[in-house]
Amino acid sequence: MSATTPVDHLRRYAPIVDDLEAFLTASVTPLPRVVWSNPLHAPPEQTDARIEALCPAARPVPWRAHSWRLPADTPVGRWPLHTIGGIYGQEEAALWAGDLVGARPGERVVDLCAAPGGKTAQMAVAMGDRGTLMANDRFKGRIPALRRTLDRLGITCAVVTRFDGVHFPRPEGGVDRVLVDAPCTCEGTTRKTAGGRRAAPGEGYRLSIAQVQRALLRAAVRITRPGGTIVYATCTYAPEENEGALDGLDPSEVTIEPIEPPAGLRVSPGLAEWNGVYFRPDTVNAARIWPHHNDTGGFFVARLRRL
Repeated sequence: MSATTPVDHLRRYAPIVDDLEAFLTASVTPLPRVVWSNPLHAPPEQTDARIEALCPAARPVPWRAHSWRLPADTPVGRWPLHTIGGIYGQEEAALWAGDLVGARPGERVVDLCAAPGGKTAQMAVAMGDRGTLMANDRFKGRIPALRRTLDRLGITCAVVTRFDGVHFPRPEGGVDRVLVDAPCTCEGTTRKTAGGRRAAPGEGYRLSIAQVQRALLRAAVRITRPGGTIVYATCTYAPEENEGALDGLDPSEVTIEPIEPPAGLRVSPGLAEWNGVYFRPDTVNAARIWPHHNDTGGFFVARLRRL
């Protein structure tokens, strides 16, 4: 691929990607649409049949039940099935993060950076819509989209809050699980834009957002009860924002757990080192999703245990 492409800035990852040219090509290829069936609306098998009838080209996501890949130009938003909350459209790589939280009925769960609400909805479904799910976002302008998602899908266990996640109040006794789907430089989302046209992040911005990510992780540790789960996720490739953010946590407070991907999803391990900087040893337990491995966007995810 020519060095003048819109994703030329991604060449900085040549040392850590297995096939640079395949990675760059995938990064400018239109992204398939993915939807999942909402079991709070109807039995998922029933909704699956409706998806296949609406889009004969739909194919099951190989690693996740009741989730479907559709052609990139499928007008999902115009389907009545979407309007009435039968399905939710979500980038495939992002689905794993919501699943990894492992939310269960009756638990107390926090989504620190929730809007527009896809992973919040995943967790509510996993909880059987029973328990307390705090869907938080600091930006007032993003709250309406979050509320629309929860209302459309028929979710009643979630309460929407608007705090700076860094200062989210700790409920008495702590919470069982926290998702930190952190703001980032979004390098893994180039497939969502025309021809991969997304401005290359400046180094100053990358460093500043990494500080926010570390602060959000520290907040998640603070509000999680001992033995609780924290999932950290970004849609970027930058080690400064991924392994580097995890490296800032106190090993006496939290450990990064090994995670086994579901059959059919290919992942790469987290990095031990980047540009001469060595991270805490358990960062290798994190996982990277590259766009050319699964025909998805790019993603990073780690699951932590509060000590």
